[in-house]
This record gives sequence, C-alpha cells and structure tokens, in this order.
Amino acid sequence: MDLEKFYLKLPTFFQKAVLQWQGRRVREGRYGIGFNRVMQASLERLEFSPGRMDDYRASRLSAHFKYARHSPFWADRFQQYSVNANASDPFAELAKLPILKKDDVRRHAKQIQNPLFESNKLQRLHTSGTTGSGLVFRETLDAESERWAVWWRYRQKLGINPDNLCALFGGRCLIPISQKDPPYWRYSPYTRQILFSSQHLSQETFRAYLAQIELDKAPWIHGYPSCLGLLATWMIEHGVPPPPCVKFITVGAENLTAHAKNRIENAFGLPVYQHYGLAESTANFSQEPDGRIYVDEDFSHVELPLANQGGSRQVIGTNWHNPAFPLFRYDSGDLCQASSTHIHGPKSREVLAIDGRLEDALILKNGAHIFCLNQVFADMTNIREAQVRQTVIGEAEFRIVKGSDYGAADEAALAAEIEKRFGTLCDVRVTYVDELPRTASGKLRLVVSGISPK
Repeated sequence: MDLEKFYLKLPTFFQKAVLQWQGRRVREGRYGIGFNRVMQASLERLEFSPGRMDDYRASRLSAHFKYARHSPFWADRFQQYSVNANASDPFAELAKLPILKKDDVRRHAKQIQNPLFESNKLQRLHTSGTTGSGLVFRETLDAESERWAVWWRYRQKLGINPDNLCALFGGRCLIPISQKDPPYWRYSPYTRQILFSSQHLSQETFRAYLAQIELDKAPWIHGYPSCLGLLATWMIEHGVPPPPCVKFITVGAENLTAHAKNRIENAFGLPVYQHYGLAESTANFSQEPDGRIYVDEDFSHVELPLANQGGSRQVIGTNWHNPAFPLFRYDSGDLCQASSTHIHGPKSREVLAIDGRLEDALILKNGAHIFCLNQVFADMTNIREAQVRQTVIGEAEFRIVKGSDYGAADEAALAAEIEKRFGTLCDVRVTYVDELPRTASGKLRLVVSGISPK
C-alpha cells in the first residue's frame, strides 16, 4: 500500500493528525532513551588524540567484522577472500575485500541482513541517491542515534539547537499537487519543523512561504540547495528582504554549487553550511563554522581512491555503526576532492569539493520547479538506473534501465508515482534503455535539463 498516496487523499485535518503522529514516532525513535549518551560520546571523540582515534576506529571495525560473520552474504565473502574477522589488524583484512557496488547490495539485500537482529525491531530505510536505483534496508535504533548524533554535533557547532524551529524544504509530497491556494505547508510540532512543499514553490507563491517563516519566527531554514537557491533568486529579482527571524541556513542531500551558495547568501545575508551524509551510514562530511569541510573519521571508515585524472575521488565507506545491515567498502557512487588520504585524528582529511549531489529542477507547466526527483525512485528496487531529461517546460522523458526482475507491477508503480507528483502539470514519456550516459568524471546525473536558467 502506498501510504504517501493514501495520505494525500485524506482531508487536511487528518493529514495534520497523521503528521503529528509520525513526528512523535520519529522523535521517540530518533531521540529516545540512550540518545543523550550517544550524543555526549560523539562530542567527546572530537578531543581524541590521533592515537586514541586509531584505537577507537580499529575497535569499531573489528566488532563490525565479528557481527558480519553471521550475515550469509558476508560469511561467503569472508571465506572467498580469506578475511579473518579475529585478526589484530582489521584494516588489513578490510583491504582484501573488493569494492561493493550498490547494485550488488540491492540484489543481495536479504542475504546481507544479519539474522542476529529481528526485522520487526529494526528501522526500515530506503534510498535512491543520485542514480535513481532504489535500495531498501534495515538499521538498528542505535545506528539511527549514531547518525543523528553526528549530524547534531555539526549543527550545534554552528549554534543550532534542537529547540530551534526549522523551516524545512524537502522532497516529500505533503500537499496534493492539484492544490492551488495556500497553505503550502504542514507542521510537525514533535520534530520542531514547518514542512514546506517544494512542489508548490513558484514565482507566484514564494512570498507566501517567506511570510509564513516570518509569522512563525523560524530561526533556521534547512533544505535542498537547488530549492533554496531558486527561492533566493526570486527574492533578489523582486527585491524581497529575508525574514528577520532567520539566523541559520543549512543544506543537504545535494551538492551546494557556487552559484546556489552565492544566491542564498546574497538573498539572506547569512552564510550557508552543508553536510554530506548517507542513509547507509557509510560516510559523513561536516562543515565547520570556519567554512571548511572534514570527513567525520569516527563515524565510519571512508576511503577516497582516485576516480579519474581530474583529481576527483570516489567515496567508499564502511558502516560500522549498523551491524544489522553491514556494508564493507560500499561505493556511494559520489565523487569528491580531498586534501589528503591520510587519517591522523578526528579532523584529518579536508573535503575541498563534493561532486555528486547536483540536480537540476524539473519545471512544470505552471512554472513550479520540482526538486530531488530521486524520491520518485526510492522504493523502485527493480530499476537499475534512471535519468530524467527535460528540454521543454512541462514535458519530460524518464529514461529507465530495467533490472532483471522489472515487470508490469513496477511499471504501474512508476506511473502512479509520476501521476501523484506531477498530475497533469507535466507530460511524461517513459523510455527504456540499456544504459545511461555518464559525465566526463564518470558521474550519472539523475536530472539532465536542457532549459537555460533565467
């Protein structure tokens, strides 16, 4: 059952009730018993000496190997590559394993999941990333706490605290696309968020968004940089000042381009901060108040091998906080540039640039810009890759590379997702192809737009 589609059919009153219930459930799970302990430990690790950090990382990886022995997939791989889970140098054992591709994880997800953990006691996550290939997996409550602790560690350094009301511009469908009048937002009081619909953000509606932020006195805006960049563009073009209550702006889920960064900072008169994170918990980069971005070395083991002659590096990670779904040397599909590959403390490797979260917008017939189209494919586990191409406003081509099990049910589910998100505001053509083109750096872009920005 498509819960999001069911939610969109509910009367507004019931939608609000559902969001309150969901917000409370999320808060209790994410920040429940034990979170404060995890958060404090995360802060303490910032003061570790290089030697103590080395010991901590080795102990985490060693424990991860021992748990992973019970996973059928990893038990076979360890035997195939002569990996000794009890070895004194776990990093030497890790190097024996080949790079793990997302397609392999998607196809072997049931075998990767650790039978030591009961599925009904685990969190269910899904992700599509920049390739459009869906992945559904499980994680422990402790793993969720560890991920959110490192994210809040980054936010608290910037001066943001959990009590701050956040104006969130995300990719979820919260309001039917057919709705023409405000409000274009919903409240989640338990998570301290105003959830703004990115699908309804346009040149005709952006003033209503800003007015609501000011009315609610939200000090913090967080969202996709492409979405906030467009909002900032309209503010600049129309001479609209920022809400005076806004003190912090953070972005995530996409690469923050220099163009979007300049637009947002010029419109709001504030610095923009970003972090890079994955639901798979295999890598995390955080930006410091001074603007520099570092690998969070205590969160996971991240490898940054060269990907091409241009100096870009692959982001390869091992998620030692989630023994329920262990991933070793997992290829995120993303690229970055870094100052060093040598780990010698909590802030040892600076990330100079991130390449891999850049998405163009899909423009509907009414001028609205749709962002983060990876949400369309989040549960499409039988789609190997996808790309959205647009050359005419209000029209789009969805190019799909089928997985081996792709069938009529997947085709119907894709059609339903497209209808739910775009309605009659975009004429979509689905084309099946054998492969999709890459950029010169080897990156697959989810959205390719041939429409010149105004």
